[in-house]
Amino acid sequence: LRRVQAALIGTGPIRDRFGWRELKLQSLARDEGGSGDHVLAPLARDDEIAAVLRELSWEPASEGADWKRVSIAYVSAFAIGIAPLAAIAAANLLMPLPLIGAIGLALIATALFMRWVAWRRTRYALDGDRLLIGSGWWRRRTLILPLSRMQSIELRQSFVARWFGVSSLLFGVAGGGLRAHEIPALPDKSARDLRAKLLSVAP
Repeated sequence: LRRVQAALIGTGPIRDRFGWRELKLQSLARDEGGSGDHVLAPLARDDEIAAVLRELSWEPASEGADWKRVSIAYVSAFAIGIAPLAAIAAANLLMPLPLIGAIGLALIATALFMRWVAWRRTRYALDGDRLLIGSGWWRRRTLILPLSRMQSIELRQSFVARWFGVSSLLFGVAGGGLRAHEIPALPDKSARDLRAKLLSVAP
């Protein structure tokens, strides 16, 4: 129990309809493949997951937590990144390959829509002595990360993100695994303030 570093609760639109969750733990213990990620409960109900978390002396993620959504730049920066593909697809509409152009534009529009839907579920909350991070739409994830387990907090900003005045916070945890410990597209001031606050309250 002392080796557990973080917990990830996963679901999706179909599993969520049936009340199913997946519980994965990140641990310092390694399996035969060298991974520290362990699927503890592939299909479990909320009360079953809560029982496991309480064995760790952790409370389940609460919807009553003060959740905050990330910046809409999460979508805008993505749109700029795929703009060259959209231009190529649009050019194909005027050339001998209009079908390919139309399919390309449809796929790009779908990707943008999915990104927007994911943005609506990308959020974070500081809940006492732990950080909660929610993400995804089709693959919905809630990360429970105790502040006492954080090894580092990195502030990262790409060239495009700088245009929008946003940064990402990446959280290092002993043992690696469950690699995407990240809050993306935070306004620069919010990212720096949150990082300072986490560093000040972490044991």
